[in-house]
Amino acid sequence: MTRWLAMTAGLLIWAAHFLGLYLLASAADVWSSTEAAAGRWIGLGFSLLCLALIAVVAVVMARRPLPDGPGLWERRVALTGALVAAVGVTWQTTPLAF
Repeated sequence: MTRWLAMTAGLLIWAAHFLGLYLLASAADVWSSTEAAAGRWIGLGFSLLCLALIAVVAVVMARRPLPDGPGLWERRVALTGALVAAVGVTWQTTPLAF
């Protein structure tokens, strides 16, 4: 189970980012305007935190010693998932900047 968690950690962070931005946007819509600067800065900070976590996951997986067997495949899956997650987080954050 921990092997699957390690391989999908980046994608799970991306999913949490999607949910978090959705909740932040919904809260900003209820409490203030969606165009308010404070909500955008909070969303941007949350996105940067998620990108940092994805980078940590990628570094940990890249430095992990390879076990016997399918270790190289697991590393490739984890690093590819982290790359896809970083692109996804960046893409979802883009509307906050404009």
